[in-house]
Amino acid sequence: MTSSIDRIEYEGMLFGRHLTSLPAGRSRRRGGLLDPSAYVLLSLLEAGGPSTIAQLTAATGLDASTLNRQTAALRTAGLAERFEDPDGGPARKLRLSEHGRRMLDEERRASRDSLAELVTDWSEEDRARFAELLARCNRAVEERSGRYWPRP
Repeated sequence: MTSSIDRIEYEGMLFGRHLTSLPAGRSRRRGGLLDPSAYVLLSLLEAGGPSTIAQLTAATGLDASTLNRQTAALRTAGLAERFEDPDGGPARKLRLSEHGRRMLDEERRASRDSLAELVTDWSEEDRARFAELLARCNRAVEERSGRYWPRP
């Protein structure tokens, strides 16, 4: 007999895998794919506002060298820009560029369209319950890890 924890673990793994294979996960932008790390960092910058590498490390749990590489790629692609901290802090901050905002909006719209198509025959009550359970699970992970993601 399979336990509910076994099912949650397995279905969670499948859910993550399926999300990356939806058409939105493969949407194109000039020059190639908007990769998952770019999507996550752009979403974090949108929800949490301009951030230092240290703030991004605190939210993601990634080390500074990984984030430096990923944010350099965002800047090279014109998706984000660095600027001096207006409050006079020593660290430079990163924010979405207008191009980055447009690309994130496009990617998110495609992702939402794909998800809406998947659950088109679900009741609104089922969709709302699923969203609440996902949020509850994410909040539990954040509480356990001490890494909190901003929510729009």
